[in-house]
Amino acid sequence: MTLPIDRPKSLGSAASGMLGSVGLEGVTRLFARSGMSKVLPVRALRYDPSRVGDLAAVLAPPYDVISPEEQDALHDRHPDNVVRLILGYQHPTDHDADNRYTRSAAELARMMGAGTIRQDDRPAFYVYDQCFALPDGRQVCRRGVIGRWRITDDGGLLAHEKTLDGPKQDRFRLFRACKVVCSQVFTFYSDPQRTVDAIVAEPGVLEPAAECTTPDGVTHRLGLVTRPDAVGRMGEALSAHTQFIADGHHRFETTRNYRDARRAETPGYRGDEPFNFASVYMANTHQDGLVILPIQRLLHSIPGFDAADLLARVAAHCDVTPVPGDMNAVDRALAASGKVGPSFAMWTAGRWQVIRVRPDAHAAFVRESGLHPAVAALDVSWLHQQVLTGMLGITKEAQAAKTNIDYEHTLEDVAAALAARPERYQAAFLLNPVRVDQIQAVAAAGERMPQKSTFFYPKIISGLVIHPLEERIP
Repeated sequence: MTLPIDRPKSLGSAASGMLGSVGLEGVTRLFARSGMSKVLPVRALRYDPSRVGDLAAVLAPPYDVISPEEQDALHDRHPDNVVRLILGYQHPTDHDADNRYTRSAAELARMMGAGTIRQDDRPAFYVYDQCFALPDGRQVCRRGVIGRWRITDDGGLLAHEKTLDGPKQDRFRLFRACKVVCSQVFTFYSDPQRTVDAIVAEPGVLEPAAECTTPDGVTHRLGLVTRPDAVGRMGEALSAHTQFIADGHHRFETTRNYRDARRAETPGYRGDEPFNFASVYMANTHQDGLVILPIQRLLHSIPGFDAADLLARVAAHCDVTPVPGDMNAVDRALAASGKVGPSFAMWTAGRWQVIRVRPDAHAAFVRESGLHPAVAALDVSWLHQQVLTGMLGITKEAQAAKTNIDYEHTLEDVAAALAARPERYQAAFLLNPVRVDQIQAVAAAGERMPQKSTFFYPKIISGLVIHPLEERIP
């Protein structure tokens, strides 16, 4: 049987019969070789709760949001915390044979040797629910399915953010040493019929596997789907939809680089080797729990900064409305303004104003900015290109290096930063969240948003499902 690689195919009765006759392991290998599915189950590694106790003690946020203080706290929380695998300490005496990457590999070998981390007996799709509180106090749950995505050379997962070489080189060295990925690439897709949810809801399909609540108040629940017919239908359903990268652009590109390196080292590779796949968490947009929050900007150390001059230059293109009251009042006013046109809130000289770009100024920006219309339509694009670069002289390179910008996620964090260090900050900006349809439009056009445009909340926890990149680990 010859099928074109990477084109989703219906399982049909013949494939259903194969599921029953050769078992899940064999069909998974057949699907990988034939290209019948882009999305496959994975035989993952997981912490054994009977060995570690509360799983929350061994899990961690993604490595790139862990501060030095939190790194210390995670190391102290449990001797087997996954931070030892994803963000080990660097020492001045490190060399090629002894460094943070080789020590992470040694830690993984130790944990697997002790049975702290074990590989599951069968491939599975891992149904991962995160239940959390929204800023307004409402409780919601976000559901995603963890599996493996066949890496292709012609796109596949659609990205919307730029990546930097430094983090990719760092993760590549880690993947080379440990041969596992401890965090997923977060993708989203649109399925109004919620096909996967219907499959998971069938009696006997979902096997509860783990539950814990991390210190941030998020409850994490993990279930396994291993029943062959359900696995086949889930793979088919997930493969049928375009997947957009929400978070984890660096992880995906690093996994692709790892695949390319391993293929170069493996003459006659078959295509079903583990290194040909990325670890993905796939969430349907048709659910209440897919939450995108804005990332706020605080500016500092800008030579010759003049608050009155900046406000006057902004007012030449925008309607400026002072907002009295606290940060919540500013946020409400910003949300209302955003329904009318591109808007952001600006703090200078101790006062907040809501800034709405006038229609003529926005139309001129879309025509003259040189940006794709899908990118130019974003509030954050106007802020970065017109204000940060055009009015304040902060180059794109300086923005990427965060030379003059601190980023905060919550209103409380912004208020606390301004109160704690008023002498440091010259201006601050609040943004409305980017919408899912805007991300899809940018990614579908093959374009990229400005850095730090989206924050999918909450982050996917590291260490809950560990993805093997090779047949033998470590």
